[in-house]
Amino acid sequence: MSNSVKLALILMVAAFLAPLSFAQAASSKELRRPAAHAATGSAAKSQDDWDGSVFVLDGMPMLMELHHDTEVGTGKPIDVYMLVIEMQVMNSDGNLEPVGLQFHNYFTAKPLDRKNDFNPHNARDCKLWAQHIQSALQHHDSKSRIWPYIEMLTNSNARVVETNEDGSVWYSDDIQCWGSMDRFSPF
Repeated sequence: MSNSVKLALILMVAAFLAPLSFAQAASSKELRRPAAHAATGSAAKSQDDWDGSVFVLDGMPMLMELHHDTEVGTGKPIDVYMLVIEMQVMNSDGNLEPVGLQFHNYFTAKPLDRKNDFNPHNARDCKLWAQHIQSALQHHDSKSRIWPYIEMLTNSNARVVETNEDGSVWYSDDIQCWGSMDRFSPF
């Protein structure tokens, strides 16, 4: 091979690799749900105003963590779960979400309104489903045509309580979780 051909190959490889050496690693994007300081009390929607709509979030459970917190103003102890769900292809409206888009969902570990709560075990169910899906993903056959994921539903008027450490958190009375399967593989 002549020297000019070798030089041309080296220049082409260098031109190809140059942008990679200056590229920055993409950081994962995080979104908090509910907002850190959402409307509480009289500024929040009443349960009577609920129109039946829910926010649905599907994806991979990345982390389920229990925090010991206290309510703002009263100092009353409140246990709070943080469930991190990473968006997947199934969430897409055709424009794929960025890889690594994570929703940090905060909700109470126990119901706060037992007399109006149809399932006092919503938070526990979220924890169990997150564990089941994480286990299923670890033991999943990569050649399978379906993949496990978690689904979290939040009432459109979900109530929040303000805490000293975690900020606003949803009443677990107003959320639900379960596991399912989908044809899209995780990113």
